[in-house]
Amino acid sequence: MVIVEKSRKRISVVENRKNIITESLNYDSDNAQIIKGPRFGCRHVQAILWCLGLISAMSTRTNLSVAVVAMTSNSTTPNPDVPYYEWKNTSLLLSSFFWSYITFQILAGYLGKTYGPKYFLLVTFFLNNCACAATPAAAALMGSGGVILCRVIQGFAQGFLYPSIHVMLGTWAPGDERATINNFVCSGAGIGTVFATLGTGYISASWWGWPYSFYILSLFGFAWCVLWLIFGENSPAVHPTITPEEKKYIQSSLKQEDDIHLPIPWKKILTCVPFYAIMVAYIGSIWGYAILMTEGPTYLANVMGFDVKSNAIISSLPVLCGLVMTFITGYMSDFVIQRKYLSTLNCRKICQGIGCYGHALCLLWLSFLSTNEAQQSVIVLILGGTLGPFIMVGSNVNHLDLSPRFSGVLFGLLNAVGQGSSIAAPLFVQLLVPDTTDRNQWRTIFLISVGLYVIGATVFIVFASATRQEWDGPENKEANERKKKISVFSLTSMT
Repeated sequence: MVIVEKSRKRISVVENRKNIITESLNYDSDNAQIIKGPRFGCRHVQAILWCLGLISAMSTRTNLSVAVVAMTSNSTTPNPDVPYYEWKNTSLLLSSFFWSYITFQILAGYLGKTYGPKYFLLVTFFLNNCACAATPAAAALMGSGGVILCRVIQGFAQGFLYPSIHVMLGTWAPGDERATINNFVCSGAGIGTVFATLGTGYISASWWGWPYSFYILSLFGFAWCVLWLIFGENSPAVHPTITPEEKKYIQSSLKQEDDIHLPIPWKKILTCVPFYAIMVAYIGSIWGYAILMTEGPTYLANVMGFDVKSNAIISSLPVLCGLVMTFITGYMSDFVIQRKYLSTLNCRKICQGIGCYGHALCLLWLSFLSTNEAQQSVIVLILGGTLGPFIMVGSNVNHLDLSPRFSGVLFGLLNAVGQGSSIAAPLFVQLLVPDTTDRNQWRTIFLISVGLYVIGATVFIVFASATRQEWDGPENKEANERKKKISVFSLTSMT
């Protein structure tokens, strides 16, 4: 009888421990899996909306890089009524977007974290599309100054874009799906760039001419505003139709079940060494991206001799290859971390090294190509585009590891500082490449980019961390109590 009684007590202990674990992890013991809610849940709807928003935003941001070639040439369209202008400050036009873009990053992250980003994003997106649609008229009435004014307005509006999305990633993307969702959303940037470069190139070379590229992209943006107003939500806590299972899965994964509102720990954020490692890496990668995407079409046209239509196709190929790789690297990163083949930190560092060092080698190769090796320049650009997504699952997602609760604030700081590279890069080209047909002058720009890529990757590999920081906020008290109970039961069962 004594043996039977001890056995019953041991079974009871095991069952209690099993129930606690099941309740804590939202675990289905019958099906032996964590309950995540519907296979296609509300978090997936939100991710699709963010992706579509990035497609629209990046389209209206990057189309000028191709359109400016047609705006300053009288040989791109058969329609003689399409205007063109003899502007010599095209690099200034391309840089002007970022003058205001960097100024609202920190404010956007703070407002999104404090009040929710939905309506801030809606209003600023609407303003961005209005400015894009007004660009042809502004060019006709005020010349290059009018275009600069429209780009400054667009920069202000899009300053709310990434911080708002990262606020929502911090409340919607579960830890074990973080890289997959992040890369899916960020693929919108690649799709938008391809859409803008190809579409703008073909429209500019058609009878319609370059003005219609601005009109069409703006219409797509207005349509997104309607979708966002209807379906967009700030977090699982306020979503009206989310299932209890999906809500619990997301919030418990992010340790935000208590839904508390904490003050932003500015001092601890600004003294966090791993955060500065991300920032250095981000500056280098943003500089390289700005050189390739904003100045790439000019380099291909003036040095390698590609016409506007070919230029648009070639400029979109690296982005298209990168888009495909984006989905692969996101899934691959989460897979190796979930299966514990690599720790989160080692996965982030390896991917960062592949992306940055690979980009550096590509730019080094590109800088020494002659004008007779134009086809090789296309191969180099495609290879560089394919390596880019590795950075997205390296430093570009690492701030979510450090602090999902304050991810929008962190990214606002990162983007405010990092996007200074987007201002500096075109201005450096304007200063160091007065003759845009001289490949030796372009070489200096490419070698600077190589150095920044290498420095950024090295600093990140040495100083990065993937540990959730203590200043991110306390875990749910109930979950902590459960952990303590689990520990007690574990010790009891062992004895």
